[in-house]
Parts: sequence; C-alpha cells; structure tokens
Amino acid sequence: MISNNNFSIAVDAMGGDNSPNKVIEGCEIFLESNINTKLIIFGDQNLIKNKIKKKYFNNFMIIHCSEKILDNDKPSSVLRSKKDSSMRKALEYLKDNPNVGFVSSGNTGAMMALSKILLGTLNNIERPAICSMIPTTNNFCVMLDLGANKDCNEKHILQFSIMGDAFAKINNIQNPKIAILNIGTEEIKGKEYLQDGANLINDSFLKDNFIGFIEPDDITTGKADVIVTDGFTGNIALKSAEGISKFMTTNFQNIFTKNILNNIAYLILKKDLSKFSKKMNPSNYNGAIFLGINGIVIKSHGSANAKAFSQALNNCLDFLKGNVNNLIIQEFKLVNFINE
Repeated sequence: MISNNNFSIAVDAMGGDNSPNKVIEGCEIFLESNINTKLIIFGDQNLIKNKIKKKYFNNFMIIHCSEKILDNDKPSSVLRSKKDSSMRKALEYLKDNPNVGFVSSGNTGAMMALSKILLGTLNNIERPAICSMIPTTNNFCVMLDLGANKDCNEKHILQFSIMGDAFAKINNIQNPKIAILNIGTEEIKGKEYLQDGANLINDSFLKDNFIGFIEPDDITTGKADVIVTDGFTGNIALKSAEGISKFMTTNFQNIFTKNILNNIAYLILKKDLSKFSKKMNPSNYNGAIFLGINGIVIKSHGSANAKAFSQALNNCLDFLKGNVNNLIIQEFKLVNFINE
C-alpha cells in the first residue's frame, strides 16, 4: 500500500450548504484516521483559520480566495468570471500537482465545466461522467453517468462502460458484469442510441462481461456490477433512490417509537437495524468521482453534513491510491476504433 504521505487533497471550503463549518469539521473527522494526509484548503481564511482545532493545524494549508461560486451561478459565466473563487483556484492547484485530489460540495455544473477547461480529459474521452457506488443486496455496484451529460450517443455509452469497468476493478470487483439501464431487457427496447451502444460493447473487449439491458428495479439486486446510463436518467434514478432511503428511515423511526411494544421490538432488532440503516444511508456513499477528467475530482453532495463530507475525502484518497485514471488509459488502448 502506498503511504498517505505521498498524497494531498485540495478542498473547496466554500461550496455547498453550511460551509465552511461543515467542510472543516468533515476534514477533521477524516484526519482522525488519515493523520498523515495534507489538506490544502481554499477559501476565505478569515472564516476558516479560527475553526481549525489546534491538534490538526499542521495538517492544513490555507490558500486565501476572495470569491466563491454560488449554486445558481451558470457554468458559462463562471468560466469568464470569479477568477479568484475557491473552486477555480483549487482546480488550478490540481493542474500543477498531479498527486493531489480535489473535493468540493459546490455547484456541479461549474465544477464539471472548470474541470474540463483547466484539467482536460483523458485521451479518447469525449464526455466525462459522474460515477458513484450504489448499495446492492450483495455489496455495491458502480453507476454512471449520474448527472454530467443529459444527452448521450452510442460512443458515450461505450466510453462510460470502459470507465466503469476500470473503476469497478480498482474497487476490487474482478470481471465486473456490465449492463445498460433501460425500460426493458429485450434487445429492441429503449432508444436507438442505447441499442447501438449495446452493439458497440458487444464488439469490444468488454463483450464477455456484458449482460445487456437491465430495468431500474434491478439496480440494487446485484445483477450488474457496472450500470451505464445517460446523465439525465442516472440523476433521476439516484435521487429517487435517495428519496426512498429517507422515506424508509423516517417510517422505521415512526414505527419503533410509536409505543412501548414497538420500543421493545426495536431493542431486539437494534443490531440488525443498525446494519441496515448504515447500508441504506446515502451519506456513507457520499463522494462521486468525475471519471474521464485528467485528475481525481470528487463531488460531495451540496447538502452533505460533516460526516458525509469526510466520506468524500476518504473516497478521494482511495482513488488517488488506486490510480483509476491509469487503468482507464490502458483499457482505452484496447478500443482504437472508438473515435473512428
């Protein structure tokens, strides 16, 4: 295993809800188990420096930024303005320091646009994709795109499949089963670009592990290890799953606090319910990676709390160690026809 001393993480302290408070607290939670990692914090130093606990002060380097990108800022305007924003400065730092990752809870569109302009994409990748791990009955699966590209074509579906395959492998899933999310499993179902994308996968080195189309009710069954879709569909699926998780958690709480008998039932089932709750909690999977960007760029949920933000930092460090981009580059060498 590579020592944490070799890696640092650039952090946008100003993005998302309740920042920089939740960001600094999340950083300190992360440092409890990663004390050798250096965190470069970008933001308003007057709001940041007094929030850092003394015992962690040596782990932080603060780079002052006079501006921040707001959630309602349009990506096109961000590219032209706010040159001293915490997000932009952190990504510029990343460009000059390849062993550094980046985490932000800020504006997703602006973050993707700046990443593409400042860092560029890996060779042969036309569209980077947002990728995350989704809990399943067996363990978890990898799903992409979760919001970067509302419109896709068959080449993008193949590219997402290759990136997802590499990402699954660095997360210890060997020979990952790949599927395309669709409205049915039959070959004639769905939009034409999905059918054409399936044909491209079947003509690639991924063909032996491609299981075809799956429907949304199979996302969490473990039938597929990598699930590929366009960003519009993927984002709706992800947010629907998060909503169902919150619905179930709230209703379980209401049931077990209803009366004394239900309280007793809760005490009997407490251990198993705790495991179930942990598996269902979206915070434990916070931190999606921008696959295809020439760097490790992690998007934390804007409403993530400090604990969830610390998970995004953990993901960033793991992806730096796993060197997922190198594996993606190697796999793309196997599909020279992709841009023909």
